[in-house]
Amino acid sequence: MSDYNKSSYAQTAPPVYPGAPQNGGAAAPSKKFAVLGIVGSLVALVGSLVNWVVSSEDMSDGGIKGMDGDGVITLIIALVATVLFLVTLARQKAPLYLGGGLLGAGAAIVAAINMADPARLLAQKLEDEGLPADAAEKAAEEGVDKFDIVAGPGIYMVLAGGLLALAIGIVGFMKSRNSN
Repeated sequence: MSDYNKSSYAQTAPPVYPGAPQNGGAAAPSKKFAVLGIVGSLVALVGSLVNWVVSSEDMSDGGIKGMDGDGVITLIIALVATVLFLVTLARQKAPLYLGGGLLGAGAAIVAAINMADPARLLAQKLEDEGLPADAAEKAAEEGVDKFDIVAGPGIYMVLAGGLLALAIGIVGFMKSRNSN
């Protein structure tokens, strides 16, 4: 009987063909990561336009929209993140995912700051209406206590959308970095 394990032929890897994956078989991240990043960014974008603070006693009063304060910042951040994730649909590059994720984190941080201090947006609104800064801050603190002002749905949307964009940005970065 012959012993096939002791072959005199050298064991070699199969030849590389054009178009075959050159990275050990790791595939580039699917487009679903980019789409989920776009969804997160758009949720943050829409949340920037919705009420950020409302009175818990009478939610029908309209509240104060994010665009009356830091919502302008989150709107711009979310818009740029959306564009970056759109570009990743065409070119799935690790830095694009990372950039979109970092922008999502920025939007989430702005939302968390405003969520922790609902008087901040109210003071900004009062200053825009012509009240001096000190008087606006004092009136905002009194208004928060008197009218039981709490964070509204828009700020939660910005926070959730920003965190989704951050998570997808990190996962997309890791997957596209491994595929290159």
